Amino acid sequence: MNNGLSFQYSPWLLLVCLALAAGYAAFLYYKEKSFEEKIAGFKGWKYLLAAFRFVAVFFLSVLLLSPFLRTRNTQTVKPIVAVLSDNSVSMKSGLAKDTSAYKEALQNLITRLEKKYDVVAYNIGDHIKQGIDYSFTDKTTDLSAALEEINGLYFNQNLGAVVMASDGIYNKGVNPVYTANQATYAIYTVAVGDTTIRKDQKLANVFHNKIAYLNDNFALRVDVEANNFAGKSAKLTVSEIGEGNTVKLLQTKEVIYNSGSYFQSFDFIVPVVKTGVAHYRLNLSSLDGEVTCKNNTRDVYVEVLDGRQKILLVAHSAHPDIAALKAAIETNKNYQLEVIYAENFAANLREYNMVIAHQLPSQTHKMNGLFADIQSQKKPVLFVVGSQTYVPEFNKVQTSLVIKAGGEKYSDVTASTSKDFSLFTLTDKTQTTLTKLPPMQNFFGNYTSSLSSAVLLNQKINTVATDFPLWLFNETGEVKTGVVVGEGIWRWAMHDYRLNKSKEATNELINKTIQFLAVKTDKRPFRVNLAKTIFQDNEAVFFDAQLYNANFELVNAANVDLKIKGEDGKTYTYNFNKTDNAYALNAGFLPTGNYSYTATTNAAKGQLTASGRFSVSPLQLEELRTRADYQVLYQLASQHKGSMHTVADLSKIADALESREDLKPVLYDTFITQSAINLKWIFFLLLALLTAEWGVRKYLGGY
Repeated sequence: MNNGLSFQYSPWLLLVCLALAAGYAAFLYYKEKSFEEKIAGFKGWKYLLAAFRFVAVFFLSVLLLSPFLRTRNTQTVKPIVAVLSDNSVSMKSGLAKDTSAYKEALQNLITRLEKKYDVVAYNIGDHIKQGIDYSFTDKTTDLSAALEEINGLYFNQNLGAVVMASDGIYNKGVNPVYTANQATYAIYTVAVGDTTIRKDQKLANVFHNKIAYLNDNFALRVDVEANNFAGKSAKLTVSEIGEGNTVKLLQTKEVIYNSGSYFQSFDFIVPVVKTGVAHYRLNLSSLDGEVTCKNNTRDVYVEVLDGRQKILLVAHSAHPDIAALKAAIETNKNYQLEVIYAENFAANLREYNMVIAHQLPSQTHKMNGLFADIQSQKKPVLFVVGSQTYVPEFNKVQTSLVIKAGGEKYSDVTASTSKDFSLFTLTDKTQTTLTKLPPMQNFFGNYTSSLSSAVLLNQKINTVATDFPLWLFNETGEVKTGVVVGEGIWRWAMHDYRLNKSKEATNELINKTIQFLAVKTDKRPFRVNLAKTIFQDNEAVFFDAQLYNANFELVNAANVDLKIKGEDGKTYTYNFNKTDNAYALNAGFLPTGNYSYTATTNAAKGQLTASGRFSVSPLQLEELRTRADYQVLYQLASQHKGSMHTVADLSKIADALESREDLKPVLYDTFITQSAINLKWIFFLLLALLTAEWGVRKYLGGY
């Protein structure tokens, strides 16, 4: 810590302060006679009193120069070393019986590094988690996400090195070598597992549709791999798993291993005879000498639907928004979208569940016949209003919104979410993303929605939030209508991907819009919903529920209970949490299998119930690869000023780090400036001097 004293005025004035203090003290005591008898000729008392006065006056006069004190604090920050331990299931297999030796070696390394560095330790696998627990239970490995998280957590900090202990097997995310390209720190890797090609056969990949349709067939393709089993054979079976874990054998094929390194694809055609979630099991009979049999079995879950909904998009002309809508809608396998342009329109609406009118009616294509059929057949319709829309005709063919456009002028508008919307819910992430998306272009003018319309998104012009709707819905009787007031959905999708590395926000917005419009009106007063019917065993199961009163308004005064029953007979009991006007529940992680659920609540109409089914499928990615991948670990280390080591020589990492000259502490200086008049010790010094002078004079009879 370095201190410095500075003045607002010239420091040469200190000489004036000295002269002033000396002159004042001399003037006061040089001819002072009042206590000479008491001191009996001893001049020391007079000099002492003069010194008290001199010092006090000097400090007071110096304070008039407005001095300030500058304090420098220096903080030393040690280099950060991040230790990442792969916590996936494959690590446990790779370590075999040496998990305790691995734990001891890694802890010894951390203890040694802590003497010189700031060490932070993390589990990596499904996700990154602070601290290492050596449980090896994660069902997936995402090494690239771990490095991205470290880059974000320690951005602009003194991160010197990363030590990654792993078997190099990743089954989620991209190659970590690409993610580490921007790393400015050294990477040291600890290679775990065995790279020897051992005796093993496995179901490497299974390809199938997640959705099938009743009374149809769906295809299963399975890739079989085997090593060191030349001349052997195994049986590949497909079975259906029914209630109570009953097993029904469907098909069998013989697999003959004609080489030491074998790969072959097998196709099965499976009939679908009932709706719900169908559970199938593929199994490869075991052989002597296999390193593991866990990868011989794969469970497949398929959602069987009663029929696919057909959506017709009729457009004025080609537009990039059409491609964006098509891409989003077709992410849901339950929807089939057909695009027809107005000039070629001759479709029968009875074949479709819903219509999207893109920039129709227009001046050249008023489509009176289309809109007459929509009204007569009570088809749900989504209007996408754009520059080609003929506004006067648009106002006639629907009752949800009236637009009074100001000629051929256009506005750029962004989205702001409406808090009063309750027809369906969007995730918090999606709502946040929607407000960050680029502007849509629409007609400049006034927009008036009907009283029965529900507005999801409002228009925001520049920074001014308005009541003009941008995305709204209306339900009159059995007819549902949606209106999107603007063009530029394709920009939303592209920007969504730029922000989130996916199009989840725009896909969710569009699909929930289609889902609300296409599904028949549900008048049940109590509903329980799941985001999907098939979950992986590393996914939490989320429920939401809605309760309506006699006026069909959302209420949540009553409690909602939920019971989930597994096929093994085990029952799980929960209570829903209350949100603003609905209910939500995170049931957590459940074991693999088929489940049924029943929710109950007591309302004004008495007890209400809602029930359904879902399944939890096993995530078997970690069992598919038994051979460690040292190449990934070697590349990470060699390309980033590090080296690869084994568990046995972990201490060499500490030696390498301690020998590096670029891993040095960073010094941070903080300067604090304050006025000297605020220093309490100066006040008490002046008080002490003046008090001492007064006391001595009193004692000597000077007062």
